Amino acid sequence: MPVHVDTNPPMTEKDELVVIAKINEANGIVDQLKKTSPEVMRVICALQENVNDYQRFLYQNELTVHFQAALYQRGFSPGMVSQFSQMLAYNTVEDIKIVLVKRGDSIVIYFLCKTAKALYKFGQMIVSGFMHAVFAAVIESLVHRPTTVDVYVRADEFNLKLFQLSSPQDKGNSIDRILLRPCRRDLYVILRDAIGVTRVYANT
Repeated sequence: MPVHVDTNPPMTEKDELVVIAKINEANGIVDQLKKTSPEVMRVICALQENVNDYQRFLYQNELTVHFQAALYQRGFSPGMVSQFSQMLAYNTVEDIKIVLVKRGDSIVIYFLCKTAKALYKFGQMIVSGFMHAVFAAVIESLVHRPTTVDVYVRADEFNLKLFQLSSPQDKGNSIDRILLRPCRRDLYVILRDAIGVTRVYANT
């Protein structure tokens, strides 16, 4: 699922490349941590069990602490670490993953949502303002000039993902289709809101 991050005035190509490189670097550090850190791997294994919402909240906080420590150790700025590590921990708990960051008309971050539930949680990140806060903080920590940050998803891209999750052609997605039925209406509400409420202002 592509998330578009625009700025006004637009960032220079050099600044965009710096932001993209830092996001990719931080994401790569955390991905490696998931494979090598016994503490992180223990939490990820625990999440595979039938845990309640409070336990998931505690695991998310624990992952945030580990991710923050790793990013601080690699010299990332406090402004980026605080917000970005929280998002990566949330993504880990909710089975969402950043798979690619590149330049498009703006900066485009591609999130992988394997299930309808993950897509639902992804949509909540958009409409709650959480994702706005994350990327505004990232840009603020790297680009030192006043900028308006706009974070949004496109209706056609969101609808395509919904279609893929609900398609009967892929029998391997039967669990996704079951998850999709009770929350389909909510997903469309999230889409409507995500298109209408996308702008955040940051003194970056």
